[in-house]
Amino acid sequence: AATNAGKFGAKEEAMSSEEILARYDNYYSGATDWDTAQQPAHDEHNNAAAAERYFTLITDFFEYGWGDAFHMAPLRPDWSFKRSMAYWEQNFVLTAGIQRDMKVADLGMGIGGPMRRVVEFTGANMTGVTICQHQVNRANQITSTLPEYIQDRTEYLVGDYNDLPSSMKPSSYDAAYFMESLSHSEDRAIPLAQAAKIVKPGGIVAGWQWMLKPAFDYDNPRHMDLKRGMEYGGGLRNLNKPDARHEEYKRAGLEVLQSYDMGTDAIERGHLGWWKALTTGVDLPSRLTSSHWGRKLTMGTVKILETIGVAEPGTLRTALMLEHCGFSAATAGELGIFTPAWVTIARVPTNKNDKEHQKRIEGLQATIDLALKAKK
Repeated sequence: AATNAGKFGAKEEAMSSEEILARYDNYYSGATDWDTAQQPAHDEHNNAAAAERYFTLITDFFEYGWGDAFHMAPLRPDWSFKRSMAYWEQNFVLTAGIQRDMKVADLGMGIGGPMRRVVEFTGANMTGVTICQHQVNRANQITSTLPEYIQDRTEYLVGDYNDLPSSMKPSSYDAAYFMESLSHSEDRAIPLAQAAKIVKPGGIVAGWQWMLKPAFDYDNPRHMDLKRGMEYGGGLRNLNKPDARHEEYKRAGLEVLQSYDMGTDAIERGHLGWWKALTTGVDLPSRLTSSHWGRKLTMGTVKILETIGVAEPGTLRTALMLEHCGFSAATAGELGIFTPAWVTIARVPTNKNDKEHQKRIEGLQATIDLALKAKK
């Protein structure tokens, strides 16, 4: 059991960071090695158990480096990092058609930063789901200090988006979205089918997704090294290309309406590439935290804190794991073979039949072991 309460990196959960890391690494054997053909093996939980351990480990680091939104976005040169992030969140929300008083689900909510801004921007009623209890605790803590307007329109649930909580009834939501959360599953059709289940006929299911771009070459060892680095350091599995992703939407019973790289779209509008946050940064806060040298500074600080006993053992290894992802993602972005900002807008068929869709879900779920049910 953990005995590091009060130290940086410590969690409410019973296991220490070192114990969680050991279990997490089992899901990505060999992933930290370069110049190897080895890729992460098939995961029977659709990567849900690995994602739970991953976010228990990294949530505090992400909040330090990125704020309350655990995603990347294009950057406008004359704006702060946070303003650019919020702008593209609003762009995504408008594209998804989210409006006042709609009932919307954020599937893979993190600590709820984006969904709280959706409430502020649109007046929608939001339900967020994450598999990580630590994130729900943090989301509730943050929200308790906000205006009642936000509190009354937000709900946070612990749940596996491969098998949503029973309180989220079929055809009861106007829309659902995944904001950089969908690629934490190995087979995206399973969580997408869950979204299609809870959204009303004709409603929208939107994805802001990590995606391999068409230029990615599966026969290029360097490309495959970067893919593996992003998957291990990002808690991801089986990154694929748009055509393969569209097939996952189709298998989930969804109709794809739009699909494009928001990152390329932004550059054409005069914004900087999203990878700038990982390389040079765009303002003082991002240069000190998320940039290459900012991450080096964090790792040096964490090493000192862990050595003197202020940070929990395993905290430095967690920082190194995130650096593995940051380097791989930035390099892949500069090469034009990857984006974390691929947007897909899909529609639930207007003739959806809940009973027939449940049969589709049962067929998809039969291919995996549901992580939270396996715990019970």
